[in-house]
Amino acid sequence: MEAFIGLKSLVSNKFFNSRTTTKNRFIFSKANFTEEKKFSKRKSFFSISMKNVNNNDLEIWEIDFFSRPVLNPSGKRLWELIIVNKNETFEHVESIPNNLINSKELRKRIRQQIDSVKTKPKIIKFFRSQMFNMINIALSELDVTIKPSRKTYSLFNKIKEREETVYPNMEGYKPFMREFQSYQNLKKTPERMPDALRGEKYLFASIGGSGIKQILNQNPSFYDSYISSEKMSLEKNLPGIIIFSERSRSLSSWLDNIELYKIDCDIEQKNLCLDCGLDTQYLFARLSDDQLKEAKIFEEEKKTSKGLHFIAIQKSIEKKEVDGFWLLKSNYD
Repeated sequence: MEAFIGLKSLVSNKFFNSRTTTKNRFIFSKANFTEEKKFSKRKSFFSISMKNVNNNDLEIWEIDFFSRPVLNPSGKRLWELIIVNKNETFEHVESIPNNLINSKELRKRIRQQIDSVKTKPKIIKFFRSQMFNMINIALSELDVTIKPSRKTYSLFNKIKEREETVYPNMEGYKPFMREFQSYQNLKKTPERMPDALRGEKYLFASIGGSGIKQILNQNPSFYDSYISSEKMSLEKNLPGIIIFSERSRSLSSWLDNIELYKIDCDIEQKNLCLDCGLDTQYLFARLSDDQLKEAKIFEEEKKTSKGLHFIAIQKSIEKKEVDGFWLLKSNYD
């Protein structure tokens, strides 16, 4: 059974706001993950750490190793290795001969770049599932944490920049061979949420720039953002969801390890989903008719905010502390 929590119940948190379209009321719902009574439990593929984690303090590299929409004089596609760091203070682009497209060569070239910089990467991310085996093998012998992830925002920006300003000016450019981000629009069948990722309740909410800064000043146990706080300048409130759980700290740790990418409201199927990793989508909750209205507003606001949205985790609606906070960005221009 659903309950409605008035605006005053949430104002004590000081961070999150209601929407005027819902007449200052939140839909406060149980996270209904388990409609099926029979389910064979699977082993989790991620590990859990209870230490405070601020991913923005780490040196993170994002790499792409793939063919580009350019043919060389022999009619073969141009292959490039692109490396950028999350803060966009380091980048490296080089073309690779077609006869050297292998994990050994890739490892050698990435190691050369690591050796050439003073600040070594702690984490390396990549987003292309079709290159998983080669990149994973190449990185396996390097002293870095490997994270297959779509949270490679700086890399997306660099590829988009090159597709718009570099490749069209190259001899042999073939615009029909462009495929960047097309994989992100494919419809998926969501998987059932693992038990470890369950919360008890959730609600749709919004937050402004000042609220985000207040949360960061609170130093949440787990935090990640597509952009550094120094570059953050938000004129409009961002949509998102708040998850409530008695085990909010451990839940935050689990969610932090699955590389959260975005919240997706499937209006047609009445599903609220969490996208994570390379191509995983979890069914977070079924949407009732009232929740569907909120979900539509959420998706509209996500578009107007150019894909920006958030997930926050708290122990309860009365508690001020935010244990986990993720500022996410979908692939809207």
